[in-house]
Amino acid sequence: MVISGRTARTALPVAAIVGTILSAINEGSLVVFGHFGVSTWVRVGLNYLVPFLVASAGYLAPFRHTD
Repeated sequence: MVISGRTARTALPVAAIVGTILSAINEGSLVVFGHFGVSTWVRVGLNYLVPFLVASAGYLAPFRHTD
C-alpha cells in the first residue's frame, strides 16, 4: 500500500521537498566541495526515505482498522 496508488502520490512530493532540504542541510557541503563517498549517498537516500515513510504512515493512519 505504501508504494502504490494514492499513498505514493501523496508521499512522494513531501519526500522530495523535505528530502532535498535535509540533504542540503546535512550533506550539502560534502557534495559541493566534492568530499563525498558511499556513506554520504546512503545518508542522502535516507533523507528521502524517512520523510516518504512518515508521510505514508500519516496518510494511511485514518484508514487503519483496529478490529
